Amino acid sequence: MSEINNPNQPVNNKGLAIASMVCGIVGIVTLCIVYLSIPLALLAIIFGGIMINANKTNPNKEGRGMAIAGLVLGIITIGLIIILSLFAASGAYQLSNLM
Repeated sequence: MSEINNPNQPVNNKGLAIASMVCGIVGIVTLCIVYLSIPLALLAIIFGGIMINANKTNPNKEGRGMAIAGLVLGIITIGLIIILSLFAASGAYQLSNLM
């Protein structure tokens, strides 16, 4: 039987892991552009979570490291956005009290 039609051949699902890592990296690099950074961070978290769950049954565990990296970068990006938003709100509040 040919390799193309073999249903028992392991499937290479590294695409979601690569997408997760790329979205996480671009999300953290574009931290100042909030409208771009938030969706990329969310996509990194979603793709990383899907890939980690898909790798539970895969004996090769290909792409697991990239999926974890994307997941962590997405979480860090969301955390930094929240912290920076709180600092901006606090600064605006203090500035309004001075006037």
